[in-house]
Amino acid sequence: MLDTKGINVWCAAGKGTFGTEELVHRIEATGLSHVVSHRTVILPQLGAPGVAAHEVTKRAHFKVIYGPVKAADIKEFLQAGIKATPDMRRVRFGLRERFVLTAMELTNPFKYLVIVTAVLWVLSFLGLRLFSWGALYPYLGAILIGGFFVPVLLPWIPGRAFAWKGWLLGMLWAAFVNIYQGLLPPTPNTWQQAAVHFLLVPAISAFLAMGFTGSSTYTSLSGVLKEMRYAMPAILASASIGIVFLAVVLIRAL
Repeated sequence: MLDTKGINVWCAAGKGTFGTEELVHRIEATGLSHVVSHRTVILPQLGAPGVAAHEVTKRAHFKVIYGPVKAADIKEFLQAGIKATPDMRRVRFGLRERFVLTAMELTNPFKYLVIVTAVLWVLSFLGLRLFSWGALYPYLGAILIGGFFVPVLLPWIPGRAFAWKGWLLGMLWAAFVNIYQGLLPPTPNTWQQAAVHFLLVPAISAFLAMGFTGSSTYTSLSGVLKEMRYAMPAILASASIGIVFLAVVLIRAL
């Protein structure tokens, strides 16, 4: 088994952890040639970008054959004499596939949200009234937008960049929150809180949406790197300014 550091095969192939060197190393380290009589290894099809098959054959003396996209098809693939049908080779990325992946996208941000909520609750218990549903739900919405709604609605949101899609929906959500909370039109007493939502909410949703590039068939490694090069500075700048405004709002509320 190749050590991909917990990364899925497709992404690991792009990063190099599922690649020629690791495969040759594992074949040699396990003494595979002494365990089996054949000289064939079957690899996941989505690992192909990271493996130079001819190099594996030259160095490890094993022929590389690529199996089907889905693990569920392996049994049929073997029964057919290690031959894949066109359907086995097809990568699908429809609504169902995107919906399934959202659970993983939401795991980490919700974990941190729980930690932040717990800290705010403890501070409120100690006398600092920082915890409230009105202060929390805008960011809960930002997480849902970036980790759920953008992946699910991906083909229908205008634009190509994932960060842009997240920013666009995040900005619409921030505008709704500000209107609902009576922060718009802005006044001398409300404009800073409105600015916090406009700066932080889209930054969160854009960052989480950009993270979905690693799960999408719509992207390439070069495209992801290009998007990150432009999007990350903008996201960091927006979030940093938003945090400054948030600190001002919290200090004024004390």
